[in-house]
Amino acid sequence: MTTVSELHARAWPVIVDRVRSGTARAYRAAWNVRVEPTFGSIAVGSITTLDIEEAYAGWPGASSTRNDALYLLGALCKFAVKGGLIPANPCAGVDRRKDEHRDPTERSLSDAEAQTLFALIPASGPYRRFVLAMFYTSCRLGEVAGMRVGDVDLETLSISVRRTASAGLHGRLNIGPTKGGRTRIAPVPDPFLPEILAAMEGKGEHDLLFPGPRGGYINSKNLSRALDWSNIREQIKSFPPEEQPLRWHDFRHTGLTNLFLAGVSAPDVQAIAGHASLLTTQMYANTRRDAAKRGAAALSEFYARQQKLGHQPVTIGALVEARQRSGDA
Repeated sequence: MTTVSELHARAWPVIVDRVRSGTARAYRAAWNVRVEPTFGSIAVGSITTLDIEEAYAGWPGASSTRNDALYLLGALCKFAVKGGLIPANPCAGVDRRKDEHRDPTERSLSDAEAQTLFALIPASGPYRRFVLAMFYTSCRLGEVAGMRVGDVDLETLSISVRRTASAGLHGRLNIGPTKGGRTRIAPVPDPFLPEILAAMEGKGEHDLLFPGPRGGYINSKNLSRALDWSNIREQIKSFPPEEQPLRWHDFRHTGLTNLFLAGVSAPDVQAIAGHASLLTTQMYANTRRDAAKRGAAALSEFYARQQKLGHQPVTIGALVEARQRSGDA
């Protein structure tokens, strides 16, 4: 019988060819840390759904990393089904705990925090432009790194987001499609326009729009090093100990949140963000907090009217006594 390690050796080139470089890196880590130590020496045909559920529950790490391992194992088993090695994919019936969706607006910067950010980064230069690009366009770091001068449309004040620049499976730079696999259009608000014009000056349409000081691609590592990010981010926005500190991706959360605060419709925000699902986009609308705010205002007005009329607040005890009296009558 074919073991999972033997299956992996055969299927890995096919799986890597079908996923993005970032996903391939996550799958490689999942194989080394979780899947191979658990199932590597086991015959793929003997693995049951219950075996996988038990392994999933015992794997270390956050849900996202354990999910990577489950997705990789599922891809391997799917390959085995196609090859006639097993009749069905045992990963298909795995039950997992549903994680609570985090509110991305809680990761976004307030106006005061944004001003602190602007004050702490360099007053000018390529690194400042790069950070402002993430903040104002709501684009991911790799998408900003991949922008070229020809992507800018000054007539419509917009940028075509066509590609992303990220580290490939073996650490080499990879220029590929965006996460959604489609080109989308990001707006250029007035405060960011001077930075765009400065970034375009003296360049050809195929030149990088936001390169580093030496003309190369900016990535998260050299950006963090240049800005001393690990030492300044806590000054901008802090989080509880159990949460990650401020990340570059939080600027995307900020931009999308601000689009809703500016009154942009959910379908338009979805188009700008490149989300496949409108449900994902609506997480940035912060409707729960708005509902609570409206509820607090309405209740305050209600209780103010009650007090004006001389009514005392109704308590549970008073309701019970009133019902008892009506029953006695």
